[in-house]
Parts: sequence; C-alpha cells; structure tokens
Amino acid sequence: MAKRKKLNRNPDHGRGLLKRLAERRANSAGGEDGESGNYVLMDFEVTWDVMPDPAVEALPEAVRERMESMHDLVMGDPKSAVEELRELAAAHPEVPCLTNWLISALRAGSKDDKQEALEICEALFRRMPDYFFARTMLAELWLDRLEVEKAAELMFGPGRLLTKLYPERRVFHVSEIRHWFYLGGRINIFQGEMEAARSHRDILAQVEPESVGVKHLDRLLEGENATMMRALAKMRGLMGG
Repeated sequence: MAKRKKLNRNPDHGRGLLKRLAERRANSAGGEDGESGNYVLMDFEVTWDVMPDPAVEALPEAVRERMESMHDLVMGDPKSAVEELRELAAAHPEVPCLTNWLISALRAGSKDDKQEALEICEALFRRMPDYFFARTMLAELWLDRLEVEKAAELMFGPGRLLTKLYPERRVFHVSEIRHWFYLGGRINIFQGEMEAARSHRDILAQVEPESVGVKHLDRLLEGENATMMRALAKMRGLMGG
C-alpha cells in the first residue's frame, strides 16, 4: 500500500526560515548591555509531505492500513484506541510512532492513565533517544505536572538546540516543528520569559499562522490567561523554580 502523499502547503518547504530565536536566555536580566543573551540563528526546512519511515514501510500491509485509521481515532476518540494501540505497540516496538500514539491516548485519560503515559514515554526516550517525539512528548508530560525545569532541561539544556540535537537533519516535518516551538513557548511562559515565548510563537506562526498552538500561545501571552500565567511565573520565581 502506497503512503498517502499529503500536499505541501508551503511551496518553498520553509527555505529561508531564518529567525533569531531565544532558545534559552543565559539569565533573566540579560547581558551587560541589557540585551538578553544566547540567541541562536537557526536554519532548517519544513515539509508537509509524508517523510520516509523504513520501519513503517516494512510493516505488513494490513497493519499499515490500520495505522491510517488509528491515527484519526487517536485524534478524535483517544480512549477507544488505547487497547488496540497497546497490542500494536507491543507487537511492533521498532515503530515508535505506535508507542507515541498510545502515550497520547493515555494522556487524555484518568490520573492513572496519565501516570502510565509518563512511564511509557520515559521508557521510550531511554530506548530511542533520537526519536523526535519521545523527547517532545516527555517534555509535555512533565509540563502537565508543572515540572517545568525538567521539561526545560530536556528541550533547552546545554547543547540541546534543535539543529544540534539532530545535526544530520535539515528537513523537519511540520508536526515536529509545531510541537517543538509550541512547547518552547509554553515552557518560556512558565519561566516568565515572555519575549523568548513570543520568539517561539512567531516561528510557529510563520509555519502555521492559524494553528491551534499559535492561538493558545496568544491567549497565554496576551489573552485572558496572560495575567494568571505571569502571576504563576512570578510565584515560581519567588519559590526558586
């Protein structure tokens, strides 16, 4: 079964998407001249096309066909997908997206489900540290638990710039860029780094201006939730993180 080829809505695949992005400020006060430090010039391409995945392509045709519908089920009715995803992920550990879908489905469930999602994601990251969504999903699960510094270290720790984590890559799928910059913005907001959060939001808006992530970051930065987020960030600062 041939993979469905999704139309690339960005004609130049994001070429020229160069942005001075605050991956992480060296400190909240900035440098001696008052400018915030540690800005990084990032150069990468973004594609909307389905990217090659040899592990998926090696699956039996029936499994690949089921995956097409399972993805939609995870997005629309995640709880109903859990048990089948358990079976698929156990049968095909070499296909990390199946485990990632299981984690996403569990994250939408009960407190116990969320705890299981975290444990599975930690195991996935240990097993496949280069799998993009193992890192970003683990950061998101920690952020759900308000373990902001753990999420920040995973995403923005020393040497953990996007293009340094994946030096062999210059093309990223839009779903990867969406998750990375959305999470980056949320982490920055929790840390009280609003300008860095806006930088992440602006990158995301260049790629997907109408995305749910952009709209959510706008609400956190400027909307009805902005005052609460600033108060929470201030409280975290007073408590030492």
